[in-house]
Amino acid sequence: MKAILLHIFEDDGLESRLAVALDICRAQDAHLSCVYITPYAAYIGMDPMGGVFASGPIIQSLREAEDKSRKRVEARLAHEDVRWDWQSYDGDPAQTLVSASALADLVIVSQADPEAKGGNPPLPLVDMVCVNGGCPVLVVPKGVSQFDALAPIVIGWNDSEEAARAIREALPALRLAQQVIVVSVGEEEEDYPQTEACTYLARHGIKSEIRSYPATAGPADAVLCDVADELGAGAILIGAYGHSRLRETLLGGVTRRLVTRSTTPILLGH
Repeated sequence: MKAILLHIFEDDGLESRLAVALDICRAQDAHLSCVYITPYAAYIGMDPMGGVFASGPIIQSLREAEDKSRKRVEARLAHEDVRWDWQSYDGDPAQTLVSASALADLVIVSQADPEAKGGNPPLPLVDMVCVNGGCPVLVVPKGVSQFDALAPIVIGWNDSEEAARAIREALPALRLAQQVIVVSVGEEEEDYPQTEACTYLARHGIKSEIRSYPATAGPADAVLCDVADELGAGAILIGAYGHSRLRETLLGGVTRRLVTRSTTPILLGH
């Protein structure tokens, strides 16, 4: 991972995801791109004739907000040993991050709380960026202030194409982890058995361990979180949205629950 994209916006998760991004860049000797997106659509009005407009004072306040963020982030980065640049865009935040991720190795966003009231919660970007982006997405939970690249990584394995792709895309992170645990919950040995994941990792010089749990052990997301807590894991790696995104949104699912509730960073591949 040499090209890291970080979403910059003045919300309650900015400090956490900036700290995590810096830790990852140092561990991977990576370049950090700070991506600031002004969501003009939220401030644009329409006149009766079908014209589109945004008032001068609103535009000025948006530019001042970006300038304030840039100065604050630059002041922080001036004391860090990380290569970085600032990228400024106007548009939809999620779609802009998707476009910017085409030549990136990782996008870092914050965990969105759908039940948050008050404050300035992070934007709900995870779904769109993960499903349509060109690289893995790291979701940083509220309150996480560092990322230990050497800490164990827990992999949620369910024999899916998404899970396999997540492992391939996360190889740089998995190589640094001192322990890799492949966790399977309620999955039977089929055409693509669990051992294939460990065999693949071994061919890349990564030692791993399988932990299989019956379906009666509980929901897969709860099991993954329990294992991560037990090991002091730095991240949980999963293939996101093995079921449709709409189904997970309406009915819930492993991805949905992890990205909104986990206290451990979630690394998503799709």
